[in-house]
Amino acid sequence: MATLYVYPKRGETLTIPLGRGEVSIGRSADNTLALPDPFCSSRHAVLVQSEGRCLIRDAGSKNGIFVNGKRVAGEVEIRPGDEILLGQTRLSLDRQLLTNVEVSDGPQPSTSFNTIMRLNEILMKPADQPATRALAKPEDLERLRAEHRMYAVMTEVSQALLLHRPVGELLDYIMDLICQYLPMDRGVLLLKEGSPEQLIPKVVRINEPSLKNQKLLLSQTIVNMANEQQLAVRTLDASTDPRFKARDSIITSHIHSAACVPLWNNEKVIGIIYADRVSHLEQFSEEDLRLLTLLSNLAAVKIENSRKVEQTIEKERMDKELALAAQIQRDFMPKNSPLMKGFEVSGLNLPCYEVGGDYFDFIPIDHERMGIAVADVSGKGVSAALLMASLRASLHTELNPGTNLAAMTARLNDFVHRSSAANSFITFVFCELNLRTGGVRYVNAGHNPPVVLNGRGKTERLDPCGLCLGMFPGSAYEAKQTKVESGDIILIFTDGLTESRNKSGQEFGEERIIDFLRRNFHLSANELLQELKALFQEFTAGVNPFDDTTLVIIKRTA
Repeated sequence: MATLYVYPKRGETLTIPLGRGEVSIGRSADNTLALPDPFCSSRHAVLVQSEGRCLIRDAGSKNGIFVNGKRVAGEVEIRPGDEILLGQTRLSLDRQLLTNVEVSDGPQPSTSFNTIMRLNEILMKPADQPATRALAKPEDLERLRAEHRMYAVMTEVSQALLLHRPVGELLDYIMDLICQYLPMDRGVLLLKEGSPEQLIPKVVRINEPSLKNQKLLLSQTIVNMANEQQLAVRTLDASTDPRFKARDSIITSHIHSAACVPLWNNEKVIGIIYADRVSHLEQFSEEDLRLLTLLSNLAAVKIENSRKVEQTIEKERMDKELALAAQIQRDFMPKNSPLMKGFEVSGLNLPCYEVGGDYFDFIPIDHERMGIAVADVSGKGVSAALLMASLRASLHTELNPGTNLAAMTARLNDFVHRSSAANSFITFVFCELNLRTGGVRYVNAGHNPPVVLNGRGKTERLDPCGLCLGMFPGSAYEAKQTKVESGDIILIFTDGLTESRNKSGQEFGEERIIDFLRRNFHLSANELLQELKALFQEFTAGVNPFDDTTLVIIKRTA
């Protein structure tokens, strides 16, 4: 059984065993896991443990879900060791997180620290330095030696960071390098994550054995100066400094010397690095502070580059998976129009993205009946495509020569309700053509009414006879019927066709389609489809599609 570790911003750590079924998470008391977090939504997320996999789904939260520092949408799988951030609450699956680091809300000193340097004073050092003009004074020579040492260290670290590493591995490596060139008793690297952003400890180094069991308390004062004011800060023997009050965390930890610098990637602060010396080491010098700042800047740029590389790799992987998913989805759609005595039928699907939530199908029932289905899943993209695939599988399982259409639709409704999020639903229309008599039995679950057009130009609409699939369990549906004569046309479409707009903001609209059909009544079903597609694409030229588009044209020929 998987275990979920929960780390509130304040309060005790919680341990939640995950069984089968759903665990709702949010601020409201009626959740399985109620979090007293003002940045969590009333119902923020849902965890599902099923068949050895653990999935987390956004339940419409305001501030979103972050997994390993990346904001995710919809439903994603989480694996052991993954870190989840909901508001200001951290969660982890099957692995305890770093909890020995805490930013304390101690009093704020009213005067300056021992050394405060602005980033531009360090990163944009003036070229004209006394030490470079003349070496007449001993202090200039000493400064030059220090600078040579600093540049030598920077060169070595730059070379060491040339190769790409995954971000998690890179953070560990960065702290190892900093500890190598800047000895310290303790150090921690924190990155800004979440919404709202907060500093999350990613790597902790405790180099002094006697300090391993102590909590590392970071002064809120120092953290704010580095994070919010972009300052490099150094403190010396704070216990003897009258500017600190006894309750400040830097005093209570008996810190001999501390340094805190921003991780500045040349655009923004993405985190901080903090280091301290508690007992046997020398106090940090100004040169140490400069070196730590330069190393942190180099590290921040490398972290940002590594993130971009990982995003590129992830995008390439997703592109490949989407291409495969798109091919699978195309395979779900009919490749050819079925040959039917007395009828012509032709269908078309234009997804908004690589994959979509629209669906059409031609399903033989017996030698004289053909089933035609069109559906539109709420939403777009991968989640809609998965729900569409589930509907298709269920429909093929349900349909047989003795099927009661109303009862079948009710079962499909209950299936969709069980299998999807609360805000997901499917509009669905199914027509059963009698190829011998021209009779049409149909059920319409909240779909755009299909249009029946006869040779005299009159129209009939197959209006809804029940709610969209998945909205409410136990919904009832009514099967209705009509009849088409020779030459009559049935058009079934999704709202992506009628609601698409041109550059002027005009809708394509249903009347434009009906007028087209009246003017081209003599064409075959496939010719009508191709001409209507061309008209639609000409109308929407230069406008990005906002929804999937599907249309099916049925024409009785005899």
